[in-house]
Amino acid sequence: MGCSNSQPSATAGSGSSLGAVSQEPAPANQQQPSSQGPMSGQALEPHSQGPPQVTASTTRNEKGVIVPRSFRLLDELERGQKCERASHLSWGLAIDDDITLTHWNGTIFGPVGTIFDNRIYSLVITCGPNYPNQCPEVKFDSSITMNCVETDGTVKPTWGLLSHWRREYTIETVLDLLRREMCSPANRRTAQPADAPPAPNS
Repeated sequence: MGCSNSQPSATAGSGSSLGAVSQEPAPANQQQPSSQGPMSGQALEPHSQGPPQVTASTTRNEKGVIVPRSFRLLDELERGQKCERASHLSWGLAIDDDITLTHWNGTIFGPVGTIFDNRIYSLVITCGPNYPNQCPEVKFDSSITMNCVETDGTVKPTWGLLSHWRREYTIETVLDLLRREMCSPANRRTAQPADAPPAPNS
C-alpha cells in the first residue's frame, strides 16, 4: 500500500566540502561588496508557475547526484510493500521476478461520495527504459468512464500529470492523481459502463 510521496534520498557528490578560509579585514577606504542582489555573474532563477520541462538537468537530484532507474524503481517497490495510504491505493510488480522492473499493477479504491464509491479499479503500468525521465504508460484494466481515459482504458498522454511529467513524480503520484480525478465535477457523477466493477451491495 502506498504512503505520501517523497523523493528518494541521495548523498552529496565528492568535492562538496570546503576547507576553512582565512579572511583579512578590508581596508577602511575599500568599499565592501553589497549584500543586496546577486553577485557578479550570478543569475537569479526565475520563479516557475508550472511544472518545468524535463531536461538533462532534471536527471539529477537537488545535490547533483544521478539516481539510476533501477534504484529509483526499487525504492518505489519498497514503498508499495511497506507503506499504506489509508487503504486507498496499492502498487507492485506484475511479475515478481521482473528484473527489468518494467511491468507493474496498481489498484485504486473509488472515493466515497462519487459514482466510483468503494469500487475497486485495477490498472497496468509500464515503466519504460527512460523512466523516470519519461512518464509511464498507464491503462485501466477495469472498465471505467473518465474524461482523461480512452475507451480502451488507456490514460490519455495529454492528461495534465502525464503531459507535464517531472522526474520526481512516481507511480504513487499517478494513482493518487487519478483518484482525485474521480472526485472532480467532470467525473464524479459520470455514468459508468455496464461491465464496470460492481458497486457495494449491487
